[in-house]
Amino acid sequence: MIEKAGADGVVEFWQRVGDKLASRMGKEAYLGWTSFNVAVREGRTAFSIEGEVTPLTDMAITDVDGDVVGYLYAMRQCCYIPTILRTRYSVGKMSPADRTVAEEYNENVHNIAVCNFCVFHERFREEIAKNITVSGNPLAAYLLATRGWNGDTRTSSVNLPKVNINEEHVRALLRNYECVYALVMRGARLKGDD
Repeated sequence: MIEKAGADGVVEFWQRVGDKLASRMGKEAYLGWTSFNVAVREGRTAFSIEGEVTPLTDMAITDVDGDVVGYLYAMRQCCYIPTILRTRYSVGKMSPADRTVAEEYNENVHNIAVCNFCVFHERFREEIAKNITVSGNPLAAYLLATRGWNGDTRTSSVNLPKVNINEEHVRALLRNYECVYALVMRGARLKGDD
């Protein structure tokens, strides 16, 4: 695919896949963060389609007034790890195109991808967050940190300041998780907003 469409074409393709899949998820409404986080733990939200998501409820995100407007969420394992492992066992290594697509995304969209599947995940989460409300407020998703199958890690210099999370703390979370993101009430006045 990369030979025909180029790396930028594959990035656009993955983003369209994320958009389309997210558009097929229904609307969800929760009375508050407690009910939403229970649904996440039990795998009953659109976010659960990616695999087991852990709400890090000790990691509350507050707005400029000190009100809780979001939390951090983490995945122990990317849902594409089985696909990556099957590919590596069958072929011997991942295609260099995987790295090329990730580099294209990192250079031109958001410097967070450790493999080409991150392109899909980030867009998918951003779009499904728009269809979920907590206390009547739609959510926004911020990808904060990723760890790839080969040990590469990335943190978002753009999103970390928005949710006022220390980079070293998020890097410590990558010891146990492969993907860390924040879900925040859309429009909340977060520290770091202009």
